[in-house]
Amino acid sequence: MKRSSAFLLAGVVVLGGLGLAACSSSDSASTSEASASGIVGDNPGTWAPLEIGQAVNGTTVDMVVDQAAIFTEWPEGGAVVESSDPAVVEVSQPEGTGDVTAVAGMVAKAPGTATITVLYPAQPADEGGASNIVMQFEVNVS
Repeated sequence: MKRSSAFLLAGVVVLGGLGLAACSSSDSASTSEASASGIVGDNPGTWAPLEIGQAVNGTTVDMVVDQAAIFTEWPEGGAVVESSDPAVVEVSQPEGTGDVTAVAGMVAKAPGTATITVLYPAQPADEGGASNIVMQFEVNVS
């Protein structure tokens, strides 16, 4: 009886030690991987995108290279977004219909300034004296 209890106790100690060693090595491995990558929070491409709504109309938005933004307020009826300098700020159009859609957005590509314009291209700018521009603002990229 004493002999089997001793084997059982020895087995528990060995298995427990292996379990702790496994936890210890996986914790140190994940810690070293996270610190080795160095991009968590350092790369603007991993940040949550800026949200662009009507409130930015006529203002200036500051961004850094690789930072993204999405349009949270978008007019219906065929509006498009344009950049005066796609090398500084690249824009993307809304796509899709129904349940699967992509919103319009933009990504800062290089230092500089670009004018972003949301407009209805099918409507002439001088029709009835009204502008076809829905929203326009500057983006400064540093």
